[in-house]
Amino acid sequence: MNFNKHTTEENIPPERTEKKVKMITVILAFAIIAMIYIITIGVLIWFFGFSKSDVVRKTAAIVPYPAAIVGTNVITFNKLMTELDAARQFYQGQNFSALGLQVDFSTPDGQKKIEIKKREILEKLIENAVIENEAKKRGITLSSADVNQEVNTELQKYGSEDNLKNTMQKLYGWNISQFEENIVKPDLYAQKLFADIEASDPSYAAAKAKITQAQDQLNNNADFSTVADQFSDGATAKNGGELGWFGADQMLPEVSAVITKMKVGSQSEIIQSSIGYHIVRLEDEKTENNVSMYKVSQIFVRTKSFSDWIADLEKQDKIWIPIREFEWSNQTDQVEFRDPAMQDLENNLIKNSPDDPSVIF
Repeated sequence: MNFNKHTTEENIPPERTEKKVKMITVILAFAIIAMIYIITIGVLIWFFGFSKSDVVRKTAAIVPYPAAIVGTNVITFNKLMTELDAARQFYQGQNFSALGLQVDFSTPDGQKKIEIKKREILEKLIENAVIENEAKKRGITLSSADVNQEVNTELQKYGSEDNLKNTMQKLYGWNISQFEENIVKPDLYAQKLFADIEASDPSYAAAKAKITQAQDQLNNNADFSTVADQFSDGATAKNGGELGWFGADQMLPEVSAVITKMKVGSQSEIIQSSIGYHIVRLEDEKTENNVSMYKVSQIFVRTKSFSDWIADLEKQDKIWIPIREFEWSNQTDQVEFRDPAMQDLENNLIKNSPDDPSVIF
């Protein structure tokens, strides 16, 4: 009697072997068909720029086709198109006509404007990826507490979570999670990275020491124009730091916020802006065509701006765009159209479309 509980290969009935072979054959056939389908959709995206087809969009929502690769960070075609949908909804949902402006994406020129917006969005997504990559290299991470705190700050601006949800849905078609991914997290990475750069780059400490020296001299009753001549960088050093007349919206926001609260003849403490350190003096104030104007003098010490830092980081990161309509330029550190006609169209629109918000903003 055979007490072996295991069935040997010789004892497997022929029909079972045949079924097994058929099943493997069917699975392989489906895998080959699926692979051909995935490759075909990829070809349509990468080489022919198909983006309006429902089949392409639904497939891209599942398969992570790359629109750009930034180091190890992949920006998917679906991410790019989802953000483009949000931009289109924003522009078409606003009543720009009340401002004497107009947006029309339905015309042939309008379709080209959408392509320009697509280029701008891809460039911003690449910048976000560069920032995130550098932040992670420096050990910077985002906790759920960081994200929640930032969302709560936004909630205070909008009054309630429902108001925030409704606004995001109306403007961009986003829910709160998409708002976090598309706005909150990129902004937080940028803030944390810039703070880390400021703390570690000796040029910032040198600039801060220089503006502090200027402040010390002013506190010892030194003449403002003399101190400006000695310490100011660039054109600000000319004419004793005198800049002339400006409206609030013509100044850097950090400077404007201080100037508009000052009294004539007074000078500020040290102001840090996106481009450096400032000490400003309000020389005079007047109203012109119902607009408040301020005559300003300044002592200015330049620092490397965050955008300068990002440009340097973009030179270091390996950036590749597989989509045929765009390429990454190492000369300009920008996403550019491969088609020279589209490059010319974009340049002309920027110069000659003062009434089109999709070009202005």
